[in-house]
Amino acid sequence: MKQPQPKYTLTQFYADLKADKISQLYLFYGEEDFLVKQLVDALRKAVLQPGDEDFNLDVLYGNETDGAAIINAAMSFPMMAERRLVIVKDITLLNEKSLQLLVKYAEKPSKSTCLCLTSAKLGNSATIKKLKELCKVIEARRLYDNQVLGWIKSHVKDRGYSISEEAASLLQINVGNSLRRLSSEIDKIELLTGAKEITIRDVEAVVGSTKDYNVFEFCDAVAGKHLEKSLRILNRLLELGESPVGLLVMLSRHFTIIVKAKELLSKRSSKSDIAKELRINQYFVDKYIQQAQKYRRDQLQGIFQLLLSADQHLKTSYQKPKLVIESLLFEIYSTI
Repeated sequence: MKQPQPKYTLTQFYADLKADKISQLYLFYGEEDFLVKQLVDALRKAVLQPGDEDFNLDVLYGNETDGAAIINAAMSFPMMAERRLVIVKDITLLNEKSLQLLVKYAEKPSKSTCLCLTSAKLGNSATIKKLKELCKVIEARRLYDNQVLGWIKSHVKDRGYSISEEAASLLQINVGNSLRRLSSEIDKIELLTGAKEITIRDVEAVVGSTKDYNVFEFCDAVAGKHLEKSLRILNRLLELGESPVGLLVMLSRHFTIIVKAKELLSKRSSKSDIAKELRINQYFVDKYIQQAQKYRRDQLQGIFQLLLSADQHLKTSYQKPKLVIESLLFEIYSTI
């Protein structure tokens, strides 16, 4: 029985590009079109030298071409370069005859051409299955909520910047999980702030909140022990597609600031010193001081245990995320 090929991973792909191990055949597909674009752009940069694109790059579209035209482009020799690149987008728009011609080419591809095929979806026909066996294949799936923060940090790092955990969480909460939209908002932040490290205030200033309720009102309501308001804002935020994990991250951040504010108050620190130490605008200091005064230290310790437990439930249990967060709010309220 023929053993299935090991899955080709993103990590392996980028490692191969770095080592100049360029395959002659790639197939990128999936619903996360921005990730497909990233893969194609990385391949393009690795295969072609500056100035090569005019002579050694062909970009074809499945609804405008056919198998013969693709193979003709792929069999052409590179001009004053080691390799040429042929990109074919939306290959599932090709007819069956064209796909079969691609399979024949893939069985004995040109050594001087990198052929990159892309599609949003792939069928399960015998021809497609054969084509997948012959190519380096990466499926660009939509990221889960708990994967998006890592993508944001990696994307920002690749651009020569850094971003705090809280800023990345707020960005996800306000923008959602679309990588294309997230990248666009990161472009705006970099352009308008010019900072090498993106902070939560940068995200607040540039992205803002276009919703009726925002996560800051939610955190204030919870910390202020306004249960009814907390539940009302929670329901609205979840209706708007907010990430329960992201909300939990922001709640944890909020209570961390409260703990630090309480410690500074015990040392009789001034409001300006508290603002400087917590890295928050002095305008918000009074709010955090008032909230810090509502809790004893043991109550705050208990709340962090509740937050940790809720995080574990969100990631491991089958309980609905809304019920997990609602239960958390009631438990926090019961610490009064």
